Amino acid sequence: MNINRKSIAAVALIAVGILMVFGKFFPVVHSLMGELIGLLIPVAMLILGYYALQSGRKVLGIILSLIGACILFSKLSFLIGPVLGIALVVWGVTLLKNRRQTF
Repeated sequence: MNINRKSIAAVALIAVGILMVFGKFFPVVHSLMGELIGLLIPVAMLILGYYALQSGRKVLGIILSLIGACILFSKLSFLIGPVLGIALVVWGVTLLKNRRQTF
């Protein structure tokens, strides 16, 4: 089999079609794919923004990067909040430990 753009596109279409069929019959797969696609689009926007910046299209690159970063931060806010809280606790503990050593 000769691999070219048409065969890659055909395999991608078949994969998307299979996932759509599984989504109708298996709701767990459908919700998981929705979450993954929801994360994939902002990451793709960040990558496209980076490539636009590298090719000299600064305005387009900045706009795509900012929109992609905002969407990605909103999608990952459930993870960013607790990580930030843990980091603040660790920072506070290290400040207390360092304060005792200076006396």
